[in-house]
Amino acid sequence: MSRKHFNKKYTYDISLDEGAGARMVSWVTGLMVFFATLTLALNFSLSTVANAWMTSLSGTLTVEMKSPLLPQNDKTAAAKQQQKFQATVENVLSFLEKSPSVGKARLMTSPEVKGLIEPWLGQSDQNTALDAIPLPTLIDVKLAPGANIAQLTKNIRTIEPSALVDRQSSTLNNVKTLADTATLFMVILTGIIALLAVVTIAGIVRSKMLIHKSEVETLHLIGASDEYIARQFRQHTLRGTLKGATFGVICTLLTLLALGHVTHAAASGVLPQMNLMPAQWAMLVTLPALTGCVIAHLTAQASVLRELAKLP
Repeated sequence: MSRKHFNKKYTYDISLDEGAGARMVSWVTGLMVFFATLTLALNFSLSTVANAWMTSLSGTLTVEMKSPLLPQNDKTAAAKQQQKFQATVENVLSFLEKSPSVGKARLMTSPEVKGLIEPWLGQSDQNTALDAIPLPTLIDVKLAPGANIAQLTKNIRTIEPSALVDRQSSTLNNVKTLADTATLFMVILTGIIALLAVVTIAGIVRSKMLIHKSEVETLHLIGASDEYIARQFRQHTLRGTLKGATFGVICTLLTLLALGHVTHAAASGVLPQMNLMPAQWAMLVTLPALTGCVIAHLTAQASVLRELAKLP
């Protein structure tokens, strides 16, 4: 067969564009590319959100000082204890503001502390419970680059031995574990999608071989090589794959735009925004489609050659 120009329609000795399942490869590839691209986009989005959380948490710590239990019957003693506690808080805050390891230290207000506690209380008795218990004093600390956290913690506890310094390490570990688990799950899911595509495309190619068995045998008897016959199935599969991959990418982009609109319209604290880098968008458009074409191409080649090897 003479070499054809890339833009000209490929001609076949076998009527592969006719019969049952002529468009099945396009549908299978389109679905594979759609789900693979969507999975990759979600993976990118989760990684971006997780990295943002880890970046924001890694440079901060929280200093917690428990308010003293004031005697109810002795107002003078209660006032002295409260003044002593306030002086300790001011000393800790003054030390943090002057420390070279601290970029910024801020005393959290009472409404902010209540806002952190409110989600853990029932809605009905929420206000009564918050008014009845002594709220801790929290200082939000943003660390300077190269901060010596161990020495900083030691100095804080020198001023106030009962102070608790939360380095957010447990939260960071939880975020990292969540991100790693999500990434592993999506890698496994992508592998399953690719495996199902391979099995399905191989089955489609074998079915088409059976449908056009007489034509294949005729070509084989008149001296056509296995590669010549396989090239026709391979070319047909590749054309269908390109159509399906293009359709799958377009559907995925429309889905992502819809999801982006939903997350933008929802409260920012409820759903994360899907902010992807240009390189990530480029990978979404090209990587799943190219991978789908390669998988379909190689699967068709291997399946046809395996079936042709069975012919006399």
